[in-house]
Amino acid sequence: MQRTKHQEQNPTHTSSWVKPPTGTTKGNVDATMFDNNTIMGYEMCFRNSLGQLLLGKSGFLLSFSTVLEAESIALLESIKTTISNGMHTVLFETDCKFLVDALTSPAVLISEFGNLVSQCRRLLSSNPDYVVSFVKRQANKVAHTIARASLSHPSLYTFNDVPSTMYYLFMNEMH
Repeated sequence: MQRTKHQEQNPTHTSSWVKPPTGTTKGNVDATMFDNNTIMGYEMCFRNSLGQLLLGKSGFLLSFSTVLEAESIALLESIKTTISNGMHTVLFETDCKFLVDALTSPAVLISEFGNLVSQCRRLLSSNPDYVVSFVKRQANKVAHTIARASLSHPSLYTFNDVPSTMYYLFMNEMH
C-alpha cells in the first residue's frame, strides 16, 4: 500500500506553503472545472527544498468529468510526470481531502473515480518514496492559480521558470 499522510490541522502550518525537507521535491497539484464541467483544467508545480521551481505543467481536457475525477486526473498526471522525469522522494500535495482519503482506503470504488484512484495507487506503490498529503487550499495557491489559468494556453504547457504573472505569488510563498 502506498503511503499517504494527513497533515495536522495546525493553522500555522497548513494555511501557507511550506518548503519540503532537503532532498525532497514537493509537487503541488490542483484541478478546476470550466464551462458547466465540460472542460477540466489541471496543474502541477514541482519545487525543491529551497522553494525553487523545478518544473510546472498546466493543461486542459474537454470532458464531462466530476470534480473528484478532475482532481484524480491531475494527481495521476503529476505522478506520471515525476516518473518520466526521474524524480525521487516526492511529496505530492492536493487540496482534495476526499482523494487522499480514497487513496488510503482499502475500498475498491466501482466508478471512473475509483479507476483513477486505482491507477494512482499502482504507481504510488511502485514508487515507495512518493507520498501524498492533504493541504488546505491556502497552502496550494500556486497550483490553484495556474489551474485557473490553464485555458490561456492552447495545449499542454510546460514551464521551467516562474511565469512573470505568478512571480509575486511564488516569492510570497517562500517567506
